Amino acid sequence: MSEPSEVDQIKAQVEQSRADLADTVDELAERLNVKSQAKAKADDLRSAAAAKATRLKQSMPAPVQHAIDTVAAKATPVARRTAEVARPHRSKILAGAAAATMALVILRRRRGR
Repeated sequence: MSEPSEVDQIKAQVEQSRADLADTVDELAERLNVKSQAKAKADDLRSAAAAKATRLKQSMPAPVQHAIDTVAAKATPVARRTAEVARPHRSKILAGAAAATMALVILRRRRGR
């Protein structure tokens, strides 16, 4: 009767080892998921920035707060429309920005000589 008990213990140990290994693999996969980590970090930074902006706005005089609200109300729809229009041309915009950056780097290097 001791043999089935030992077999059961070994089976239980194997199952526990499998569960531990699965947990380890899941943890490693999460650590290696750069996209997920970047999204989480961006969400954290966005939340922190929003909280800081709110605290800063609350520390300002009422007329300044009103002006900020007015500008935000008028600028938000414009920013959204601009983003919608620019979205199909994202690669062209990025290529133009990269070219402009390279041109600035080249100009600065030439001036430095």
